[in-house]
Amino acid sequence: MSEPLLLIHPVGVGLSSRFWERFRASWQRHDTTTSLLAPDLLGCGGATMEKRALTAADWAAPLVALLHQSNSEPVVLVSQGASLPIALAVIEQAPDRVSRLVAISPPGWRVLSEPFPEPRARQLWRLLFSGAIGGLFYRYARRRGFLRSFSEKNLFAEASAVDEEWLTTLEEGSKAMASRWAVFSFLAGFWRRNWEQQLCNLTIPVLVVFGQDATGIGRSKGWDDADERIATFKSKLPQAEIHSIPGRNVLPYESAEACVDAVHSWLKA
Repeated sequence: MSEPLLLIHPVGVGLSSRFWERFRASWQRHDTTTSLLAPDLLGCGGATMEKRALTAADWAAPLVALLHQSNSEPVVLVSQGASLPIALAVIEQAPDRVSRLVAISPPGWRVLSEPFPEPRARQLWRLLFSGAIGGLFYRYARRRGFLRSFSEKNLFAEASAVDEEWLTTLEEGSKAMASRWAVFSFLAGFWRRNWEQQLCNLTIPVLVVFGQDATGIGRSKGWDDADERIATFKSKLPQAEIHSIPGRNVLPYESAEACVDAVHSWLKA
């Protein structure tokens, strides 16, 4: 039997393990023997939703518990986007339960290596997110018009790829107002610390997959482009295998077949 895959979805408005549905369907057309684990992270989908600030370690803890409960062989962690620190936290908490790491569309190296000041994160949580302003913001952010605009501008290479399935999934996933606490934990930056040393010191095999049109999220002029990001990761992680495929920042959804092929080929090599 092949090593199980533990799929770690990104955190965002309406996002949950349903993010992986296209990837899983494509994978199972190629491989019906590998076990694909795709749990909801805390605060997302069907998982527990509490009003508290969540860190990468908090999100990792139930995943580690799942690995111990399943009593399976070590898994391949597959992270999407800024869930890479969650994967690193899983490795930190249970190194013996992880055999390999796949980082799909990881953030730029500067985001991974520059911690966000915790006092600032607490201030954002207290003044902006935990009160009435936060509730109003979340109601606005889960509107279909905003979801479409944000996805077209930040996530997909082609606006036409922002389809009904994607928008409906986000709308349904954000209906519960309590789902905002996970999103606000992410936006406040509680997951950010200097992950560079841990990432560079990994002794397990690592695959990094970038979209050929990869960008940073947001309007900053300081974001690196895809070529710069790939070059940085190659210099920082010389032992890792790094691929680029068509797409932008949500490759398991936008380019599911190419994404599955990149991961599957690497695992079988």
